[in-house]
Amino acid sequence: MPGKGGRTAARRKKEREAIMRTRKRTAKAKVLLLACMAALTLGVAGLWGCASGDGQGDAKQGEAPASESQEALEPVSVAYLNKAGYETVIVADKKGYFDAAPMDVELLTVSGSGQQSVEALLAGSADIAATGQGPVADALGQYGDDIVVLCGTNCNTNSQVIVASPSMTGDTAITPYDKASDNKAEVKASFEAAAAALGRPVKLGVQQGATTESAVKSWMSAMGVSVNDFGTEGDGTVTLVDVKANTLPTVLAAGSDIDLMAASQPYPDTALSAAPGSYRVGSNADTNSYDVAAYITTKEVYEKEEASLKEFVKALDQATDYMADSANEAECVKICADSMGASEDTVRAAFSVADWKTGMTDTMLDSLAKAVKKKGYEMTPDQIKAACPLIPWMDAELGD
Repeated sequence: MPGKGGRTAARRKKEREAIMRTRKRTAKAKVLLLACMAALTLGVAGLWGCASGDGQGDAKQGEAPASESQEALEPVSVAYLNKAGYETVIVADKKGYFDAAPMDVELLTVSGSGQQSVEALLAGSADIAATGQGPVADALGQYGDDIVVLCGTNCNTNSQVIVASPSMTGDTAITPYDKASDNKAEVKASFEAAAAALGRPVKLGVQQGATTESAVKSWMSAMGVSVNDFGTEGDGTVTLVDVKANTLPTVLAAGSDIDLMAASQPYPDTALSAAPGSYRVGSNADTNSYDVAAYITTKEVYEKEEASLKEFVKALDQATDYMADSANEAECVKICADSMGASEDTVRAAFSVADWKTGMTDTMLDSLAKAVKKKGYEMTPDQIKAACPLIPWMDAELGD
């Protein structure tokens, strides 16, 4: 499948082969460990049977207890961020849905953006990556059939926000977009005036590869504002600067490296609090763009651990069902706020625009297809749907 950005097919093949070799070594080690444990168990059972002398040992010889008659499910690990956009993992953990699953679920927190979750998956450090649609699009575009999309749990808007530095006032002030008046011309003019006053393009910090990158490019395009991509020089009014998402509020508050920032919550609200005088410029709601909170794995993990992955999805479904009930919102907001170290107001704002549902709806598929297209990859909607093999099972098992 064609990629972009100079990544050759040979290089991608070598990367995939290296990942698969690592996973095979890990799987082999697990098998050896299980074999040793089984041998030890049988040895102890044999000694007990000889010592008991009650005749029951012979009667039950060769019969495993009911709890051992079925093969134990493989444990799964999931990489995620402890921030807005990952509320389902947090609630599923704190409400005990993962604990109730018939296999172990290990949670691995990463920092930055969902891109780091995908990197953990591809490196073999995690079985599942919780991420946004931008990193999903990159994974599908670069690794094709080696990537499996398990499900989505939220498809929302107004979650990717642009914030201006307190220094952007007077001649450099940016006009916030107002959807009611559709003041695109005024927004564009303010960016051009700011660039002229600064004597350079307006510098906007955003993490390269994150879902927000696509969102902010779409927003700028809708406003008619020209953009210089990361690491390039040109005639654009805005230049994108690659800054790790969790550091954006601090970098913006410093007031030297970037003039604006764009990220998913809670980072925009953190910036608005940390930098008095900073202000909101716009969000992906302005362009009617949606963001899918998704869970992906590799083809190898899927083929090996399908049963465990289905149980993981069931646990997510329990969480989203609970979160979708307005009677539970206050509790879930507090759970997430305590976990993230964010204010309840910030988390409540994320809940107010959320659509909690585990599955892969047409809206989710459409949003993923648009993200793939924006990233410059060539994939048809049918190919994207084919990367979601659990759709029929989820439709039948999870229902509405």
